Parts: sequence; structure tokens; C-alpha cells
Amino acid sequence: MEQLSNKRRIVWGMVCAALACLAAIYVLPLQAAPEPNMTAVIQAHPPIMEMIQPETAVLPHAQIADDTACRLCHQDTDAVVEFPSGETLPAHVDLAVLTNSAHGPAATDDPLTCSGCHQPTNDYQLPHAPVTADTLREYELMQSANCETCHVQPHVTSHPGPESENPVACTDCHGAHDVLTVEQWQAGQGTETCVDCHFAEEVPLVEESTLTEIIRDGLFTPQVDNSYCLSCHSQEGLTYIFPSGDVLDLTIDAEALHDSVHGEANTWQPLACTDCHENIETFPHEPVQAASLREYNLQQYPLCGRCHEPKYDQTLDDVHGMAIAEGEEDAAVCTDCHGAHDTPIPDEPRERISYTCAQCHSTIFEEYAESIHGEALLSESNPDVPTCINCHEVHNITDPTTALFRIRSPQLCAECHADVELMEKYDISTDVFDTYVADFHGTTVTLFEHQDPNVETNKAVCYDCHGVHNIKDPDDPQAGIKANLLETCQQCHPDATTNFPDSWTSHFKPSLENNPLVFLVNLFYQIVIPATLGFFSFMVATDVYRRVRLRLRR
Repeated sequence: MEQLSNKRRIVWGMVCAALACLAAIYVLPLQAAPEPNMTAVIQAHPPIMEMIQPETAVLPHAQIADDTACRLCHQDTDAVVEFPSGETLPAHVDLAVLTNSAHGPAATDDPLTCSGCHQPTNDYQLPHAPVTADTLREYELMQSANCETCHVQPHVTSHPGPESENPVACTDCHGAHDVLTVEQWQAGQGTETCVDCHFAEEVPLVEESTLTEIIRDGLFTPQVDNSYCLSCHSQEGLTYIFPSGDVLDLTIDAEALHDSVHGEANTWQPLACTDCHENIETFPHEPVQAASLREYNLQQYPLCGRCHEPKYDQTLDDVHGMAIAEGEEDAAVCTDCHGAHDTPIPDEPRERISYTCAQCHSTIFEEYAESIHGEALLSESNPDVPTCINCHEVHNITDPTTALFRIRSPQLCAECHADVELMEKYDISTDVFDTYVADFHGTTVTLFEHQDPNVETNKAVCYDCHGVHNIKDPDDPQAGIKANLLETCQQCHPDATTNFPDSWTSHFKPSLENNPLVFLVNLFYQIVIPATLGFFSFMVATDVYRRVRLRLRR
């Protein structure tokens, strides 16, 4: 027994000696280190001693090889980092949350270490280097920059940078130690974080009496801010492929959206993305039900009617709306003319109107562009010449091939060519419409219009002689008015001879300058007929007077 006790004493002595050596090597040098020091850490967390092996021992200021020391300290501490601003940041880290985060071992086979994000590593050894940030926000912005170590192109590229008044850091959306996985984001988790910042708390309204019922009922209630949607949709290269193979560009030009009539640049009420795109406030969005891009556009454009109800109702009965109803999917709808996210003011500049129509009616546009009206509009930006909508209307476009349109077409021309003030600017006679109505063609057309405007007539209207979209100057040899007048007449009068056009006095009222013979004949009858009627009226009156006097004498 005594021999056994002696052996035990020897073993314990060797253990104590080993511990003393370890203490001399690892613990005593730390006593000189300023607070906080490794001694305090070891005393607070004895398991650290078990991790220290002679072959892996490191000096106090060497790089931390793994997360063990960080976890042991930060899992159970009430310490805080205090900034010069007076703000504090808790040093405690929930290890369960960190483990299950997108960077933890539960979500990836290659989890990040603490020093993988907290760079440079020399700042995270004991003792830690002092925090250089003056405020908590400044510290968050400095730390979030480390995300770019792995995520070279942060997906939120449209948000303001650090120089802005209220920049957005990666950790504002994704968190720090509780980063969600991609699958969790796609399942809709985390979106409440975005809504915290991007929720419109105050939405100004215009005079309520000017709003449609649907707007008053809540269309312009607070919505998710557009920047929430643009955080994804401002990225380049975003597309959606339909089953048909059509590709929809999902990238939205934020500047074009801002400057559109629906954007913040307008003077009445900007729209939120969710005013048109309903039920997309969470991600992933509801699946698209359309099989093709055109089918999707046809599904979306009726949303315009929520605000623009009168105009939308007009389109349902015009040539485009009727074509859509009959299954002609290529007929124009609201977004084909006005655009979707980049909706401009449709008549600024004014030539934009005709360029819009040219998207579908390119052949007609080419004729119009070479006409006297088109050249003045497209080359000179002349505000007085007609665009497509001056003749065809805008949202209530009628079929131009009907008898009704043909009979009423002179009235369209008269809107400009009977305007005295406007025509004086261009030295054009304003008698055009009056002389047309007074001659055989115009009288017949007017008669048809009053009796039954839907009955066809073969009598000439303005565009039969002047052209429809390719109207030229009457002096132009290609116009067919003066140089080729006979050929123009022969379109309706195939038997017309050379002297046939001479019977037409054109659109000028007879005068000594224009058709003087006709003027003199008219003047002769204007004098003779009243004089003759006056003379015979005088004769009749005097005869009646004489007879009355004779009767009274008897």
C-alpha cells in the first residue's frame, strides 16, 4: 500500500509539473496583456484548456484557426461594444441561429468561420483592436462591405451608396448572423424586413371629387414602395420565358419609370407597382398563367381601365377593340400605344403620335411622311398640320372604309381648311370647303349625309382628288391636281376629254383674277335678274294702285 501511494505521488507530481510548465508558457505571458486578456477567457471557459495541445499551441497574437474561441466567448456574455455616439452593440451571438443560417453548417458543407466575415482578422484576436466607427450605423456599413468578399456583385445595385443620406447595407436586408437561405427567401420569409423600410406611410391624394370610384375605394392606399420591387427588377438580364418560347424582359429602367406619366415625376399622383401588379407583394410571385407574351399583354392591359375608364370603354367599341373581340390578337391595345413602365406624355413631342401609329401601320406612315402634312410635322415639328388622330380620333377610332366615314370626311378637312385664322398663316384660301359644298359633288354628298349617311355614294370627296395619306401640294406635279387634272377626273369620269376639267372653277370663288368670265356672267345676272324683278314688281304695284283708285272713285 505504501509503495502504491508513492507511485501516486510521483504521477501527481509529474502532472503538476506539466501544468506548471504550461502555465509558464501560455498563461503567465498573458498576465501582462491589457484587459480583456486570455487569462480571463480561460478562467471563464475551462474547456479551452482541453483544446490547448503542445503541437497546436499558438502565441496569443497569432490568427485564430477556428471558431471555438469566438463561440465560447460570444455565446454566453453580457458584454457590449460602446460607440463614441453612446450607442451600444451586444456582443452575444445566438449559436443555434448562426448554425442554421445560410452560412452555417446546417445549410452548407463549407460553413463560414467568424474570421471569414470579420475582417481583417487581426482585429478579432485577443485583445481585440478598438472599434474605429463613431456610430453603430457607420460600423454596420463598414462590416457589410465584407460581404463583397464572396458576393462580388451585391444584387441590390440600385440603392444609394455609402455617400448617400440613408444608404442600404447588405445586413439591413439579410441580417448578420441569421442570414436566410435562398430557399427561405423564395418561400416568402424575410420579406417583412423589406416592407419595414419600403412601405409608403403617407400617400398624397388629389382632390377626391376628381378621382374615379375605384381610386376613392382604395387604389391609392399605402402600397409597398417601388424600390422594394426595383431591388430585383432593376437588375440587367432578368427575363421570363413563356411556354411558347416568347421572352419577357423583366428588367425595369428605374429612371424611365420615374419620368413616366405614372412615375414620381408627374404632378398629380404616382402609381405604385402594386397598383397594377396585384398579388405580387411576396416572393416567389404567383405563376404566370399566359402561354405567350401576347396573351400576357392581353391579360394585363384591362388594368388601364381601372383609372382610365371612359377611354378604355371607348376602345372596346373602336376598330381595335372590335378586332380583339373577334379574336384578332395582334390588334392594338393600351400598352401597345402608350407603353407599360415607360409611359410618356403621348403628344410631347407632337410627332410621337404618328410614330406610335407607325409601329403597326408602317406602310401608311411612309406615305404620310412624304406628304405635305407629314413633312411639315416630322421635319419641322409644325404644330398646325394634322397627325393621325386628327382624322382618325384616338380611343374611338372608326372604320375608315365605311360609307359613313367617306361621307363625313369633308368635315374632317374643313376643321383646318375652313379656319380663317389658321389658313391666313399659310396663305391658303378658306373658300375650299364652301366651294366644294356648293358644286355638284359636294351638294350630292351633303344630300346623302342628311338623308342616310350609311348609304354609299360614288360622288367625289376631298381625298378622291387629293389623296388620303399621300396628300401633296396642289402645285406638285405628283399631286394630280393641276398638272394631271384630267387623269384625276378620269378616275370617276373615264370618258372625260381634254376640255372636261375646264368646266371646273376649282376651289376659288369666281373673281376678276380667277375665272373672270364666270365672274362677269354671274355679275350680269346678279344685276339683271334683280333689276328685271324690280321693274316688273313696280309695274304690278302701280297697276294695282291704279285699279284700287278707280274702284274707290266709283
